[in-house]
Amino acid sequence: MKKILGIVVLGLLLSGCATTESIVSSGKIKKNISKSQLSDAFLNSYPGEDPLLPGAGSEYHSEVSSEIIWGESEKKYYVFRYVSEPVSCGVLLCKYGNGTLESWHNTLDQARASLPKKEKIKTSNSASQTLTTSSQSSTSTSNNSEAERRKALEKRWHDPGYTDASFPQKESFWIFLKSPPPNADNYAELACKIAKSEFNLSGFTITIWDFEKKEYGKARCY
Repeated sequence: MKKILGIVVLGLLLSGCATTESIVSSGKIKKNISKSQLSDAFLNSYPGEDPLLPGAGSEYHSEVSSEIIWGESEKKYYVFRYVSEPVSCGVLLCKYGNGTLESWHNTLDQARASLPKKEKIKTSNSASQTLTTSSQSSTSTSNNSEAERRKALEKRWHDPGYTDASFPQKESFWIFLKSPPPNADNYAELACKIAKSEFNLSGFTITIWDFEKKEYGKARCY
């Protein structure tokens, strides 16, 4: 009798749980939300649906600062961008790390196919700023004078109507974006890597602004 009662109670508890499909269709999962916000969307879900519980899966693609995570049930695969700290799970809890949700897919292959082939930072639906060049181009740029390299770095973000950049003073590099990412500190850190690796430049602070001069993030590049 006790066993039957336990099964009934468990059934009642699980009947109130949301599925991945119902959570997605409810609109709780949106582009640019954080991992913490994604976890909140699964508070009332079946445990196997939650992609941020121990037992879930993840793939970190450091070369493109992206991470794919999924629940134990493998119903959906979630692609996060601007990730410098991937998910790390212990026995009971997970540390979410950082990043913002870019897309979600039905299979792991579809999620992998959505990753950028080169390191790109998206600035709008119709434009993106490529963050890699060939080693030959990088080497030739580094041979120029510092003033020339600074000009070249500014041009790296020159896309009228979408992105622009300038050195208002020697210690500051400003990047203007039409649609800055929510976690623009990561964007600034990636821009610093480009300044160092491709233009042999450092010794300034990078600040991310929108075209209304609202600050979205910054990073020291030294």
